[in-house]
Amino acid sequence: MKELLPRERFIRTLRHEPVDRVPLLYRMKHEAKEKLARIYGIEDAATGRKHNPTLELRLGNDAIIYQIGINADFSHRPIKIGETWHNHFNVGYGKSGLQGRTHEEEQVFKKTQEFWGPAKVVPENFPSFHPIKTMEDLKSYKWPDPNDRAILDPIKTICEKYQKDYFIIVDMSSTLIEAAYAHIVGTQNFFLLLFDQPEFIAGVLDGLTDYYTELGLNAIRMGVDMIRVGDDVGAQQAMMISPKQWRELAKPRFERMFNAFRKENPDIFIKLHSCGDYSPILPDEIDLGVHLSGLMQPTGGLKDQVGIKKKYGDKVALVGGFDVQRLLPRGQVEEVRQGVLQVMKNLAVGGGYIFSPSHYILADVPVQNIYAMLEAQRDFGTYGKYPLN
Repeated sequence: MKELLPRERFIRTLRHEPVDRVPLLYRMKHEAKEKLARIYGIEDAATGRKHNPTLELRLGNDAIIYQIGINADFSHRPIKIGETWHNHFNVGYGKSGLQGRTHEEEQVFKKTQEFWGPAKVVPENFPSFHPIKTMEDLKSYKWPDPNDRAILDPIKTICEKYQKDYFIIVDMSSTLIEAAYAHIVGTQNFFLLLFDQPEFIAGVLDGLTDYYTELGLNAIRMGVDMIRVGDDVGAQQAMMISPKQWRELAKPRFERMFNAFRKENPDIFIKLHSCGDYSPILPDEIDLGVHLSGLMQPTGGLKDQVGIKKKYGDKVALVGGFDVQRLLPRGQVEEVRQGVLQVMKNLAVGGGYIFSPSHYILADVPVQNIYAMLEAQRDFGTYGKYPLN
């Protein structure tokens, strides 16, 4: 087969049509991206809302993701230790457990960030203030503006600049349950009130559904190809809530959201993401008409990649599956290569698969392992050659 344009390759994969090679989708947190960008001489390695895709396209990405959900700012934003920063949802964020580090200690810490090796410690941003804790808070809460031009205007620019060659994805994660427990309400409160005050949790989820539905419609009107919703409901070995609860809390709200998207554009593609083991609700994703499911973190029921591919691979395209918890950051180079080969064997045979690490590439990944992964996907990801022959 002749070489396809990245955009065509991505769309054909979503439709389970033959392609020349497995499409690629790499995402990195800023520490890892900055390390790799130095090698390519790329100075602008911005992530999150200010994402510059130049590096990812050099690495072979077939799609561009513009992030506009509640995660878009906080997880990529520099927040000083001891500082609390509030986003447009009025959620406050800071450095969890690191408030006591002095300037001198911070300088010592920076010296531990090895270029060729893994970073020893990476302070992350975490929610520290949750704006809706009671029914009274909910009644008086002002949801963000889904027509915010600062969020929406860059989408048009991205489409105009890249859409001729690349597939354009707008990422609205975290969207419903994760946005509620991790950001808006607070994890402990959410899971207690889920049983003690279910009407309160329903009200929060309804507010999020209304906001993200309108935000997604605005993105679709800008001409994007795919809406990505993300809702982390998977833990390492099982779901954080029962599949029954997910079907009561999330599925009907996603159905309403996705129906609105399809009414606006019947050809819009939809991706549903969750970290951890979400295998029990894969059939529900198919019921909802999801086109792409991932990132297939190899935990719990998702470890059975061969079984999942056999059971669902003709009904929904899959992305991810390559371990970023242990193999990519801690494996030897040859182990990384073998891991890529195994994922290709398990998920890419027959098409309908996009290669990706099962989450962001983080600062704890040595550069040599990133390169081993890049080379392995080139070696093993071409259809008509081993192992995809």
